[in-house]
Amino acid sequence: MSGGPTAADWAALRRRARGEVILPGDAGYAAARGVADPRFGQVRPRAVVRCAGEEDVRAAVEFARRHRLTPHPRSGGHSFAGYSTGPGLVVDVSSMNAVTVNGAVVRAGAGARSGALARVVDEHARILPIGTCPEVGIAGLTLGGGIGTVGRAYGLTADNLRAADVVLADGRIVTCSPSCHPDLFFALRGAGAGNFGVVTSLTFGTHPAPDVSSCFLRWPRHRAVGTILGWQRWALALPDQMWTQVVLRGGAAHTLVITCWCGPPGGDTSLIDRLVAALGEPVSADSHTARYPRSLERLWAEHTLDDEATRPRYPFQEDHQLSAPLPPDAAALLAGRIAARTDVLCFLERQGGALGADPATAWAHRDCPFGLFFWSEASPAAGLGPVLEARNWAVSLWQDLLPWASGQSYQNNISPRRPGWARAYYGHHLERLYAIKAAYDPGDLFHHPQGLHPPRARCPGTGGTPPAAPGPLRP
Repeated sequence: MSGGPTAADWAALRRRARGEVILPGDAGYAAARGVADPRFGQVRPRAVVRCAGEEDVRAAVEFARRHRLTPHPRSGGHSFAGYSTGPGLVVDVSSMNAVTVNGAVVRAGAGARSGALARVVDEHARILPIGTCPEVGIAGLTLGGGIGTVGRAYGLTADNLRAADVVLADGRIVTCSPSCHPDLFFALRGAGAGNFGVVTSLTFGTHPAPDVSSCFLRWPRHRAVGTILGWQRWALALPDQMWTQVVLRGGAAHTLVITCWCGPPGGDTSLIDRLVAALGEPVSADSHTARYPRSLERLWAEHTLDDEATRPRYPFQEDHQLSAPLPPDAAALLAGRIAARTDVLCFLERQGGALGADPATAWAHRDCPFGLFFWSEASPAAGLGPVLEARNWAVSLWQDLLPWASGQSYQNNISPRRPGWARAYYGHHLERLYAIKAAYDPGDLFHHPQGLHPPRARCPGTGGTPPAAPGPLRP
């Protein structure tokens, strides 16, 4: 097989698949291989399979295994490290995006975008917690956790997952849930991206949908350190229905505090009054009440560095999960480093609440009351120098904050520059995840540079098949 698939092999795959099999030289190949981050736009996969259904996914996985190609699952294509593409076979499920609501349960194809899913759910007066970027795919978001503005009230996106359909490395399609392949279900909720198989659909539980009240308050930038410290003290005492974050934007005149309330109408008024009493009168404050999807659109406008949101740009994102509030010297370092540039953005947000519950998931950051996220950007047109500078800035700030960090990081912000990444992302779950990987993908068909690659000595049953479980196992 050293020569790879022949023309006849590709023709056979095309006959088997209902969707497109796009090869180099085909019209549309350049567009098909593209992902959200232009840093990875020059990667040339052997082919892109645009799957029309789970049988196409099975065909692609079996083809990849037979011809010793790495399958690269892709939903929204937003991996910060570029793991939605690669030199092997891209298994693109973005067309598998149907959404069906049945009472309190919603089933979504793995290609659905999270914002579109939230809008459909909202039409049924229900809410499903998603992240803060509505354009990311629901599969990748869920498989890495899914932190968002209503997470303190309703948990991670992954916490609300009830079942998932998965194409395994051997080509079988399984439905996993708490009672069916429970180990695989555990692993998918926090460690599922690119490790165990290709998820084709996800079934979630939802909640009755309240309106979301959001408030945007700004204090002068020169008071950023005091704003951070006072905000942290205030945030620790909040009820679970309130989410909040501090936004530091390079070059901005103000430090922004955002709040989102999903409790009874007017219940946030006294909480915001307490914040103002602690920090002083803000320079400006505006608020609005909207349905959940609309509230995310307003929030996203504050999370974008450039008004031209469609321009190509190289984002470099790092994070620390924090086990305690930042002390004054850390807050001063952070505020000073952000203020010195114009192409950077930082969020310090309150976690905890339902995010701190401990259901059977592989998300290991339940004990972190705060999350610190920061990124820098550079335009490809600016040349290599500014791109490297933006990357190095993000890495150096991450390193400088290590003395106050927990050692944990959020796996959906995956970074190839993160030392000790496996323990940072998966914590005390790591050994169990290695064992699940050995059981469900003993040949490591699904792999990428930051995938779960257990040492052989720690992989019992490397020649075995996935363990039996009650419930549906489809041929």
